[in-house]
Amino acid sequence: MKTTRTLATAVAAAVTAPLLLLAAAPAYATTVTPPPAAPPVSAPTPSPSPAAFGKKPSIAELEKAVAQARKAHQDAVAVQEAALKELRKSHRERDWPEAVALVAAEKEAETAATAHTAAAKALEEAEAKLAALPGTATPEEREAAEKAVEAARTTEATAATTKATADAKRAAADDAYIDRYIEDARAYSLLKKAVETAAADLAAAEKALEDARKNGDGGDDDGDDGMCKGDDRLVAELTGLPAKVTAGGTVDFTVRVTNNTGEAVDRAYGRVTLAPGTHTLVPLFKPRYAVGTSTTWRDWNSWGIDVNVGALKPGAHADLRLRLSPSAKLEKWSGRIEVSGSYERDGECAANTTLKSHTFQVVAATPSPTPTPTANTPAPQGGTKTAPLTGTTTTAATTGGTLAKTGSSDALNGLALASGAAVLLGAAAVYGTRRRRTTGA
Repeated sequence: MKTTRTLATAVAAAVTAPLLLLAAAPAYATTVTPPPAAPPVSAPTPSPSPAAFGKKPSIAELEKAVAQARKAHQDAVAVQEAALKELRKSHRERDWPEAVALVAAEKEAETAATAHTAAAKALEEAEAKLAALPGTATPEEREAAEKAVEAARTTEATAATTKATADAKRAAADDAYIDRYIEDARAYSLLKKAVETAAADLAAAEKALEDARKNGDGGDDDGDDGMCKGDDRLVAELTGLPAKVTAGGTVDFTVRVTNNTGEAVDRAYGRVTLAPGTHTLVPLFKPRYAVGTSTTWRDWNSWGIDVNVGALKPGAHADLRLRLSPSAKLEKWSGRIEVSGSYERDGECAANTTLKSHTFQVVAATPSPTPTPTANTPAPQGGTKTAPLTGTTTTAATTGGTLAKTGSSDALNGLALASGAAVLLGAAAVYGTRRRRTTGA
């Protein structure tokens, strides 16, 4: 039976749920701030070999996924409870910086208000004494009363200014306190959401396991496990990719797929992956491909493609042409192109067990030097030599057993390849349709 989408979601969630907790857990301990923007460049990470694509999870793997999902849910609940306890304690004891600042500002404002009240009362009394002077008061007595009023008025004005400053400081501290309270509540809501997500993931994983047991859908429970066999005789070789690619420019290179299996194949595929690849990084390269001598360039729809280059007789080859146009924003980027091959014959499929990795860098364009007059010199006869490709390594498959029978695309249609071992099980369930078709190029 076919693996269900629920199974794929459950397994992938079981793998990724701990990452969600890791990201959300620290939120309760400090003011929540927007996460920093992801850097445009990341260190190269190993990519799964084609052996990982399309693998149908076994009952044992599903049981492991349930255990991981249960542990993730328990961890999420524990983090949430600890966060709530800490949150209540900090707000009750008011020992966090914003609360301490607010208490100090309130005391300062209270002191300033008391001083202003006293100064205003003193001014009122001084003015009353001046007004109450009898007509028989001496010039000296009247002058003294007027000076007392003036001094009281100055003191009251100073106290009023001090009070206004303290009031503004208290208002700002109060705003900061409220903002902190809101952010803490928002952070706690993230943890609550993480618990809800982990609970849903656990339920989905348990249901996937239950369905697999009921339907006999585990990869190790039937004779046909939906896997392609491994075969490295179909060779995919990359040529023409320089070690350094200029930002803002365009580079063309080729992946040649050669049938060395000794028999004709119905469909041959060239698999190409930009690594490390993300949905935000790939558009900056504007990757495109074309098959054979076609003049039609097609966009990659993700960081990887699996392109049908057609049927091949024994010893024949077909070329998959590729083009990268890295943005000027990608200066100093380092990464790699990974290639492999697969094929279909008589309803069966096989794929390489290794990935060939070709490293390269994106570098800034070199300013053109000011041309200087030179004597006309005849160009030498003969062609130029091409420097050998550097930075090529072969990555052995890390998964044992046979290779996945993955669903093939229509002719020339590029399919996205999964990248990153953390979600192999989830990717396997989604990608695990069979490559047994009698139609197509």
